[in-house]
Amino acid sequence: MVGRQVAENPALLRQIVGEGHDVGNHTYDHADMSVLSAKQMRDELWDTQEAVDDALGYHHPLALMRPPYGNPYLDGSDALPTFRSVVRGQRLFPVTWTVDPSDYLLGDDPDGVVRAVERADEAGREGEGDEVMLLHDNQRQTAEALPDIIDHYEESGRRFAGVDELLADKYLEP
Repeated sequence: MVGRQVAENPALLRQIVGEGHDVGNHTYDHADMSVLSAKQMRDELWDTQEAVDDALGYHHPLALMRPPYGNPYLDGSDALPTFRSVVRGQRLFPVTWTVDPSDYLLGDDPDGVVRAVERADEAGREGEGDEVMLLHDNQRQTAEALPDIIDHYEESGRRFAGVDELLADKYLEP
């Protein structure tokens, strides 16, 4: 969850949590963590936690964190050790993706998103392990393509799992 969006749409977060979905920290302002100081990183993460707690009316500890743009993991910056320390200090588990169909670059074409997912999936299947797909909920074409994306995966005999299930032995309390 982007904290700023949680603050603007608290009812949507309540619905998401009420339906049992996993919620993770995606910074308050969708900040590129590789260009921030340790204090700024902590503020981005803490402000999001506060927005979530305010929206829900109780403390809902976030365990997952997805760094915007995949940084500092993907940009090769020197910020990675600081980022790891800050995330560890906030008791968050960072999650990135293995499949990126770049849905945010495809314009208003849901069929183009489906084709991009299929291409990205085919390229990623060489490893034959668990996959985490990066899709953006603020893209109308992605929302429209989602039923076909789900069909594609189910027809190939695979099943969906939440990130919490994939990483349960790493971050969930026993």
